[in-house]
Amino acid sequence: MQMLTYERQDRTRCFASAAIGALLLFLLSLWFHPVAAGADPRTCIQDAGKAVEAADAKVFARLVDVDAILEQALNCLGRFARDRQKAREFPPMLALLFTQAAQENVRTLLLNEARAFVLQGIASGAFAGRKPRHVGTQGLLAPLFADVSTGRKEVRHIGQARWDGSGWLVPFVLHDWGNGESYDVTGRVISVDGGLRLVSLANMDAVISAVLRGSDL
Repeated sequence: MQMLTYERQDRTRCFASAAIGALLLFLLSLWFHPVAAGADPRTCIQDAGKAVEAADAKVFARLVDVDAILEQALNCLGRFARDRQKAREFPPMLALLFTQAAQENVRTLLLNEARAFVLQGIASGAFAGRKPRHVGTQGLLAPLFADVSTGRKEVRHIGQARWDGSGWLVPFVLHDWGNGESYDVTGRVISVDGGLRLVSLANMDAVISAVLRGSDL
């Protein structure tokens, strides 16, 4: 009888240990995959696309860290401009400009002009396919954006999200109706203040290369 009692106690302890272990694994999965139990990371990309269609720059800026992505793009362009092989894709003036991007005043100017171009393109409705009176910047670098496509930007073919330890990688296609080009993009989405935000592009180098190949700049 005493032996049976010990066996039942052993089974109870084993069951309790297994239950606690399962609970810890569940909590750890929530910690390392912060949006796994909540919204689908793909909705961030979908909602950002809807914000562009609605010409809502404020919502877009909440869903997309515009400054962080522009910083990433500028770093990539500067690195390309200093690379002899890749610098061939740049006109001489652009190559010179981006090689100077490490200087704080030049970098700030480039980021401000690029941010203005993106947000004005959204707010004006140009990136939704409308025809506003004016799109672009009025600053010193306005000529730099003169030939940049201001056509409609459409998010297509959003794929399955994959956790990579730093965020959710979400593949999608961005189609530019202005130049007819489609770009394969892999965005990194993270959880911020209970919401989802696109904070970088995992394949920025490939995206920049594709843009340069199809650009008339």
